[in-house]
Amino acid sequence: MKKTILKIAEIKSGFLFKESIKSDKDGIISVIQLKDVDENGILNVSNLQRITLENVDHRNFITAGDVLLKAKTNHPVSVFVKDVSANTIVTAHYFIIRIKRTDVLPGYLAWYLNQRPAQNYFDKQAGGTRIQVINKQVLGELEVVIPGRNIQEKIVKIYSLYQKEQNLMDVLQAKKHKLILSQLLSVID
Repeated sequence: MKKTILKIAEIKSGFLFKESIKSDKDGIISVIQLKDVDENGILNVSNLQRITLENVDHRNFITAGDVLLKAKTNHPVSVFVKDVSANTIVTAHYFIIRIKRTDVLPGYLAWYLNQRPAQNYFDKQAGGTRIQVINKQVLGELEVVIPGRNIQEKIVKIYSLYQKEQNLMDVLQAKKHKLILSQLLSVID
């Protein structure tokens, strides 16, 4: 079965800051920026910038179960928000996709958005000259293949394990690089 995103979810834009984001270590609002989601679709919440912002509508806060899509970038990657602290917002570079049906898993949708059919669609439909921009209409009209829930669950589980492996490989590669450079430097000392 295929359904457009608009038929299965609500789409909202991230928070539009009128000026640059000013960090405040005592701030009660966390902000997810482009740098906080890597190329593999992994959200790093450990170093989110904290800010103070007055009169933020509660509808701007993301919740566990949301899907985020980087919409203003040359690599539109999506991430499933598994866990997030209260009072977290995303910048306007993102769309927040909140699924409104029980037969579609958010983890599956995030995975699907990162796959070749969706990426090809974004490449063809996105606007922008220097930086690719996906608008709400383009995202909403994307058709998603929706298999049975048990298949979705398997895809989510396998993809989650794959992402963990990728993360571990990145950490291992960085440590190996550091070790080799220190060994090479010790030879010339």
